[in-house]
Amino acid sequence: MAYPYDWQWKLRKGNYFRILSEYIVAVYGQVLETLPQKGYFRVKAYSAVIPAGHKSVLCVVEPTRLLTRREFEEAKARGWRPREDEVQ
Repeated sequence: MAYPYDWQWKLRKGNYFRILSEYIVAVYGQVLETLPQKGYFRVKAYSAVIPAGHKSVLCVVEPTRLLTRREFEEAKARGWRPREDEVQ
């Protein structure tokens, strides 16, 4: 498989995403803006470690899944922890 995936190239302002990895805590976020450098975005990201969120830069290959607003809000209600069936 080639990175980035087609769906990753379609990230736009307002999109919600998740980063799920065995190496870090689950991260949920929203794209705030597209940066001039292709494939980079300013985002606000949340996790169980930083529940209030943190503004950061995201590379297009980092998200592991796009989320709906509803899925994002459900993750927030869970304290930014993935559901049992989402854990790798």
